[in-house]
Amino acid sequence: MNKNRVEALSDGVFAIVLTLLIFEVRIPENTKALTDAEVWQLLVHLLPLISSFALTFLVVSVFWINHNFVFHTFMKQIDRYLNLMNFVYLLFLVFVPFSASLWGMYPYNIPAALIYGLNILAVIIMSASMVRYLSRHKDLRNEDISKRLVKQARVRTALTEISYVLGIISSFVFIPLSVFFYLFPLIFNLTPGSLNFMEKLFKFELS
Repeated sequence: MNKNRVEALSDGVFAIVLTLLIFEVRIPENTKALTDAEVWQLLVHLLPLISSFALTFLVVSVFWINHNFVFHTFMKQIDRYLNLMNFVYLLFLVFVPFSASLWGMYPYNIPAALIYGLNILAVIIMSASMVRYLSRHKDLRNEDISKRLVKQARVRTALTEISYVLGIISSFVFIPLSVFFYLFPLIFNLTPGSLNFMEKLFKFELS
């Protein structure tokens, strides 16, 4: 099975998903002329949608970085099972614009925050499943990759999974807290040296 074709298809899906996110941020049509104050008020009403777009754009960008690591760096070749797993991964990924739009329109409603968290968690779980599958099949993975890099990827994935589970639980109690848990892995993964700092702080080594 051609790994490059699967990568090309996946990259195309990522590009479409990232583009679709902004399509959900729409200014309502209005036939009458608006005052400056009314336009500002309209923009204020759009802030939750804009925030959802910005957050999700960064989340999907991190997904792409991780997906690229799995396919380009960690994976040597792909088999039928991995290909099917990737399609399930993409299935949950293409649902993200809907869940992001839903949460942007209803930022203080439990179902919206819950569906968003479950959607993102499903993508994370599928990504982790592909990595675990590769770890068990030496013929499919790149043996030249350092063990430290693989362990770092696992730690980042585990932290992200835990954070989203906590965010989903928090959505039933206090939605702003779920926002914090949804944001935490994004900040952690995009901050240079975050894992190195954690190793020094808790005095352990991913070697």
